[in-house]
Amino acid sequence: MGDDVGQEELAQRIKVLRERQLWSQRQLAVRMRNVANPKERTQLPSVDSIARRVRAHEAGHPVGAVYAELYRRLFAQHPDVFAPPLLGPDDSVDLLALAWTVGRLDQRVDRRRLLQLAAVSVAGPTALEPAERLMRALTGGYSADAEVVRHLEDRTRGFHRLEEHWPASKLYPALLTHIGEISALLETNRSDELRRRLAVVAGESAVLSAWFAWELGDRRRAEEQVRLVGVAAKQAGDVAPAACMTGYQTYMTGGNHAVGVALASSAIERLGYADLATRAWLLARKGEESALLGDKQGALEAIREAEDVYSAANINARPWTCFLDQARFASLTLSVYSRVREEDRAIDASQRVAAKLGPDTETKKLCVVQADMALAYYRLGDVAEAVRHAQTSLEATTAMAAPLGWGRLDQVINEFSGSRVPAATQFRTEYLASRPKTEPPSLL
Repeated sequence: MGDDVGQEELAQRIKVLRERQLWSQRQLAVRMRNVANPKERTQLPSVDSIARRVRAHEAGHPVGAVYAELYRRLFAQHPDVFAPPLLGPDDSVDLLALAWTVGRLDQRVDRRRLLQLAAVSVAGPTALEPAERLMRALTGGYSADAEVVRHLEDRTRGFHRLEEHWPASKLYPALLTHIGEISALLETNRSDELRRRLAVVAGESAVLSAWFAWELGDRRRAEEQVRLVGVAAKQAGDVAPAACMTGYQTYMTGGNHAVGVALASSAIERLGYADLATRAWLLARKGEESALLGDKQGALEAIREAEDVYSAANINARPWTCFLDQARFASLTLSVYSRVREEDRAIDASQRVAAKLGPDTETKKLCVVQADMALAYYRLGDVAEAVRHAQTSLEATTAMAAPLGWGRLDQVINEFSGSRVPAATQFRTEYLASRPKTEPPSLL
């Protein structure tokens, strides 16, 4: 650990790490064994014995050189824990203003940048302040102009970017307020061009609303928003939101991979080449579902075409494709290649993923990407590395309450069930104790 960190500070850091990661002292002890190398691990006592030492260290008792080094490695794996935490649901940040601010940037927003933006978005601008909205309604002047519509377009992009950092439960109410403002403007506006733009924004927002409703287990609202996407897309003459919605529905099949392949195929056909980033994602989803179905040829054909399309795609073309940066796309290729046992391609994809991950990586991305890394390393025979990535995925998935993360981890755990390595067995036990018992609804 080094002489620059005193005993009191070390005890505090141990406590902060446990509390922010929601770990028990025993869970921390398991992770300390995981960061030890094989030789060190043979010299360590049992997990229960390490947990007793953790309890003593947290109380301020002296820490020997071996444990100090293990703590140092563990802290290095979680640098974001010791940064100021993201604002929670009870904080005063104005989510409508923050979404607008993030959307105007029109670029990826990492964790550190989001913290900075959130700090200044407590009282930022919204599309229409309540008093201004009422005044326009009373005077008959409540109609959308280009500036207000542009504001809503920016805010829609922002909500899609915030979705990578914060759970649905935090963002959903603000998103519904946003959709309500779009509805009010559509009801009163007569300009064909502005109505078309508002319909596009409505479809882009409803896609995300349907996803949030599904994550939160609200089947009725999810189905309602799915229908709204279809109507909005038709009114706007914009096929992309409907294709995106069908792509999201590939995750909502309750594990029916044949239906997942069929949905992805229909979305690809519907979209054509109207948006390359969306097409690349849909092809990759078809590849994943085909691999899970056991169709190796179909999986390889889909992911190879996805790679070709992605090379020419602009991920900022539509709000929902902002997540598809190089790390996330590489994880999709890793997901496919590892499942169809294409070892060389899986290794290459895992290296590309690792090169793009860092302490500021979006939390939701970690749920899926780290689970894919865990599955790949397990199949490559590196169980210790697989468990390390699975732990990171579990931490992110728990923080985000993300059904997609739980689904990916279920696949990892299914693989781990055949292992007798203690670390894999211990993680499986911990995972099963943490896994929510309820499942998001199937929209079949």
